[in-house]
Amino acid sequence: MIATLRCLLAVACLSLPLTAAVTLNQLETFSGNHDWSSGDPNPNPPVTVAGSGPLGTGDSSLRVTSNGGNAAGGRLIVFNETLWTGNYTTAGILSLTADLRNNATTTLSMRLAFNGPGGWFVTQVAPVTAFSGWTGQVFDVCPVALVSAGGGDAAATLAAVSELRILHSAAVDYRGAKVSSSFLVDNVRAIPEPSAAMVLCLASGLVFFRKR
Repeated sequence: MIATLRCLLAVACLSLPLTAAVTLNQLETFSGNHDWSSGDPNPNPPVTVAGSGPLGTGDSSLRVTSNGGNAAGGRLIVFNETLWTGNYTTAGILSLTADLRNNATTTLSMRLAFNGPGGWFVTQVAPVTAFSGWTGQVFDVCPVALVSAGGGDAAATLAAVSELRILHSAAVDYRGAKVSSSFLVDNVRAIPEPSAAMVLCLASGLVFFRKR
């Protein structure tokens, strides 16, 4: 009987989904299948677009689109509940960088949003102007830099992130704004802190990222 229970327990453990944990210097290049979504049933889900990244031919990026309506797909947002979850504090992650391109006619107010035990928090706004071309953005994700979007403990959230979002919202809101618009994102990276040299390279669009 005991042997049978042990066998059943082992099978159950093997059947549990593996939980990914974010790591320092982790890089997302959208070179193939990705774990980003904007919810179902979105008529315009996020898709990878070949040759659309900062390096041109051979460099893919993720296109995020919204229609501004009240139903699914109305908000300009994309989220990840797998590879970008976990303990940012233990991993030593103080900033996330990303290449962003605004394909719309108006400036986008880009933020990252984090959910966890301490509730929802968002980063400060990173403006990306209309038809901007590729621009490198640095998002400070230290607990003291995050803004509460209903959460009560930023440190607790960063110690056990269950969801990361990239979104447009001028207001402090983890849900994203209703707008008919789109943007491209590439080269999302977790770093300890943004050095002056890295910021300069990101801004110039001359950083050559290795595809994973």
